[in-house]
Amino acid sequence: MGLASTTVKHLLLLLNFVFAVLGLVLIAFGIFFLISAAENAVSIGENVAGGLIIGLGAVILIIAVFGCLAAIHESPVRLLIYVGVVVLLILTQLLFLSMASHGTKDGISGSINEGFDRLWEAERNESGALAYYENWLHCCGVNSSEDYWIIHHAIPSSCCLDNKCVDSTSVYKAGCKAEFVEYLDGKLLVFKIVCWLLIIGEAVGAVFGWLLYSSVKNQSRRNNAVWM
Repeated sequence: MGLASTTVKHLLLLLNFVFAVLGLVLIAFGIFFLISAAENAVSIGENVAGGLIIGLGAVILIIAVFGCLAAIHESPVRLLIYVGVVVLLILTQLLFLSMASHGTKDGISGSINEGFDRLWEAERNESGALAYYENWLHCCGVNSSEDYWIIHHAIPSSCCLDNKCVDSTSVYKAGCKAEFVEYLDGKLLVFKIVCWLLIIGEAVGAVFGWLLYSSVKNQSRRNNAVWM
């Protein structure tokens, strides 16, 4: 094989090594997502998202290993399969990115809305149901501190800075649902960055895979022509 084909092979191996590392990063992030989701009872959507991220990371890792083997053995069939699978993977990741972008805005299939509705119903019956989120996210009520005025409840100390409700300026203004959605968006930012890096790299990898496949096929034809 020529120098250009050897260079393409080495670049493809390097790219797949990077993919494998990023796949492990996604798996680790998905596990972190699940662990942190277990600490709150608002959204089962977090568990689903964590599972999907782990699954995506595992698939990327497997494809990266397969791509390395295809490049090392210079197998035309494996290289062709690799290119096809990478294209499908890119489309899947674009779908995941769309879900990550719009999922929290839609309440992750409504689970966040339902979770806060349950918490607010519990708060109406017994004060303190929202205290964990108010202390953690520095928020007050589901939508705002006015939620307590509507149900004629006094604003709890968990709604105030340092748990001391001195005056109106010490009360958190933001609602806990909006703050929780913002918290999820922050967690998903890492996933989005890694996904975009993977998509760009995979597109380049698919091109390199096709170039190596074409080179191997052409070399095979030339060898057959010599023997004929």
